[in-house]
Amino acid sequence: MFKTTTLLSAFIFPVLSLIATPSLALSPAKLSAKDAANNAANDLALRQALLGTWQAMDAPTSPTINGEGTFLADGSATGYTTATYVYNDGYTSDVKVGLSFRWSVKNGVLTLNEFVSDPSQFIKPNHVKRFEVISISPEGMSLKDLSDGEVVYRRRKAS
Repeated sequence: MFKTTTLLSAFIFPVLSLIATPSLALSPAKLSAKDAANNAANDLALRQALLGTWQAMDAPTSPTINGEGTFLADGSATGYTTATYVYNDGYTSDVKVGLSFRWSVKNGVLTLNEFVSDPSQFIKPNHVKRFEVISISPEGMSLKDLSDGEVVYRRRKAS
């Protein structure tokens, strides 16, 4: 028997600066038609910028890759994350966990959901991660996890 702990945030993502104005992107107030059109255009630009493969790094210069995700134009994504088995005796073992999930962008927020992991016990299918896109460029991106405020960095994988 063993307990499991996943490092999902190691996989899930953190430079076009933030295209959507944060006050517009996260405001619950009603938007004007012009602001709504700007948000839609900004979201389209963010979706295009996200396409491709991103590596989870602790920092832009970190040599360690903690996971990887490939975002496709149809809103699907695949990749892996690093997970740690914690055995009852306290010993640990790091493993790669395969993932697939759906992604979308609305009002400058990247949402990841419908997770499938292999092995399946690592991530529940109803798990949802939401990130404010702080910045994105051809080299990397920074995202703010809306559940805990942590800023994460992701580097675009070289072709």
